[in-house]
Amino acid sequence: TICQATPTPVFPKLTLEQAKEALKEAIAAFEIPENKARMEEAIASVADKTPMEKMPVLIPIVQEIQAAAMAKHGFEGPGAVMAATMQINMYAPQDPEIANGVRFLASKLSGN
Repeated sequence: TICQATPTPVFPKLTLEQAKEALKEAIAAFEIPENKARMEEAIASVADKTPMEKMPVLIPIVQEIQAAAMAKHGFEGPGAVMAATMQINMYAPQDPEIANGVRFLASKLSGN
């Protein structure tokens, strides 16, 4: 049998301006009523859990909420949201607006 490796997805390289735009869109997605309700329900379901116990519940929801915004910038498929987030995060040390947005997304991962 011949094993074929799944090709590693190639994602675009975001400029600072593209990173800002993707981040704004990802943050705005959390204000959509259905997404807000999903997050509130998920947070309530893990309220008495440790941070490590919260992660398996919250991470997939946070990533799903961000997925449409990231797809607009060429980040689709497995690992896309993580790849986009890592690129955006690379701009955080030089840009306070991005740093604040990254903190917002991180807060969602911890249930805040």
